[in-house]
Amino acid sequence: MLEKDMYQSIKKHLEKAGYSVKAEVLNADITAVKDDLVVIVEMKKTLNTTLMYQGCKRQRISDYVYLAIERPLTKQLRSKQFREKMHLVRRLQLGLLFVDMKKDSVQTFLDPMNYTMKKNRIKKRKLLKEFEQRYTAFNTGGVTKTKIITAYRERAIIVAHYLIGKELTIKEIKELTNDYKCASILQQNYYGWFDRITRGHYSLSDIGKKEIINYSYVVDEILNIESKRRKKKGTNILHKNMK
Repeated sequence: MLEKDMYQSIKKHLEKAGYSVKAEVLNADITAVKDDLVVIVEMKKTLNTTLMYQGCKRQRISDYVYLAIERPLTKQLRSKQFREKMHLVRRLQLGLLFVDMKKDSVQTFLDPMNYTMKKNRIKKRKLLKEFEQRYTAFNTGGVTKTKIITAYRERAIIVAHYLIGKELTIKEIKELTNDYKCASILQQNYYGWFDRITRGHYSLSDIGKKEIINYSYVVDEILNIESKRRKKKGTNILHKNMK
């Protein structure tokens, strides 16, 4: 199906809504006018960035702009890729029409209404908390299949650091790290680094002994940052009795 094949279906759809319709007015695929309201429709077989860009250009000269594409298959509609495109279309305040040539019908999938991005306050607070609690900046943006140094991992690394060659109680670990919530790190043992000897008494597991070696650079950086903070403020912020 070519873009031009969709024209008649869209024309009838708009005329049914009371619009006067003409094609290729100032390079716009379809222009529809009702009273003082101007609507432009740009057509493509599939939804892509070229079509979105064309729609954005038409927003300068019309009240509303719709993008028209051949109706996607149900599987495509449910795909992550299509949902991401829908997000962009909404943010660009564009409308979207689905054209079914077999049924000679047009469905308004999205209206070009003003779109206000809803903020997820919980996720925003979580992001800020992670940002504020993280000590180091070893991560590189855009990488995949790479272990990210999160604030939680930093805390686990420091706990593991103080357990090298030792068996300590939770109380002793709290005093060394000044991390009074470290009990959850030891008990959950998310990375499998710790062994519970007895109640409230822990040591490094074989996995922990091997992996903590790979994080020596993180330990050094955290100790260095903490040392500078102590000198600057005269107090210990996170870790206590570090050497």
